[in-house]
Amino acid sequence: MKKSVVFFGLASLAAATHASDFTDTAKVVSSKPIYQNYTTQECHTETTTPQPQAQGERSMTGSIVGGVVGGLLGAQVGKGSGRTAAAAAGAIAGAITGDRIQNNQQAQAEPQSRQVCRDVQKQEITGYEVHYIYAGRKISTVMSYPPGNTVNVEVTAVQ
Repeated sequence: MKKSVVFFGLASLAAATHASDFTDTAKVVSSKPIYQNYTTQECHTETTTPQPQAQGERSMTGSIVGGVVGGLLGAQVGKGSGRTAAAAAGAIAGAITGDRIQNNQQAQAEPQSRQVCRDVQKQEITGYEVHYIYAGRKISTVMSYPPGNTVNVEVTAVQ
């Protein structure tokens, strides 16, 4: 019998303590956002089209290489004084061909794509530092959302 009275007494004490818990409201004095700074990369693709050369800016490299190659090939074809004429004709034909090949390739260059990235500083609110007054005491806490004018306070009576 004594065991059941002690058990009943402890159960009553626990129930009385639990029954006195309640929710109340407190006036918010101040609320300040808490920021976290971080860096992120933003990237995009840029496409550039090479500009064709103006007439005065033509490259001579193709003409020179083509003329030398054409002259050497022409010299292999002819004999005697015909060899000189063949070398000259080959040089002229090679120079014209080399010039057209090089300058047409430059004029018809394909657009180039490249990825361009930059670092961007950003801020994010991670919580709110909240100060409120309850029962004449100033209390501070951190909340994950903005509190408004009042906050709910869980009150537990201690016996």
